Amino acid sequence: MTLDAFNAGEARGSTSPRRNPVRSRLWPAYLGFHRVGWAVAVLMLLSVQVTEAHRDHGVWTELVWSEDRFEITHHMHLQDAQRVLERLGVDVRLDSPEGLAQLALYVEDRFSLSERGESAHLELIGAETEGDFLYVFQEWHGSKGAEIPQIDSTLLKEIHPDAVTWIRIEAPELNQTWSVDGHNSSSSS
Repeated sequence: MTLDAFNAGEARGSTSPRRNPVRSRLWPAYLGFHRVGWAVAVLMLLSVQVTEAHRDHGVWTELVWSEDRFEITHHMHLQDAQRVLERLGVDVRLDSPEGLAQLALYVEDRFSLSERGESAHLELIGAETEGDFLYVFQEWHGSKGAEIPQIDSTLLKEIHPDAVTWIRIEAPELNQTWSVDGHNSSSSS
């Protein structure tokens, strides 16, 4: 018998491999344990990454030129919106008409813009929830020129001091994105 045949488990004069009875019974269990072990290890690594993940707190604001005005849309996570209602001392459901009205007024009080040193009049249109976000809508009948307005935003600052308002403005001669992480900013990045 050759060493290769012996290692392959072949008996002398036999053409079929010899089976190890212990290995043949335990092999499926070993493979299952091995696969489960890898799956558990992967899940543990993923759960560590998820628990260490941190969502930034902030508001995303878009100013989009439409015919004769800017349509302004602010959106924030519902968790942040709920914290705003709690901070305001309002005990209503977030998606109720009263809750939406309180949140729209909150945005109106803490977001403003000015153009060439003059405060702009922003018309409050309404608010709604969709998915994981609250949307507040405003309109501004300002000029559509290439000048970026001065923006003042303190949205979420009393709840999360590191909160940022991300701004995107889109007009015929203007397409810029920047953040307002202090009280105000008009510089693009």
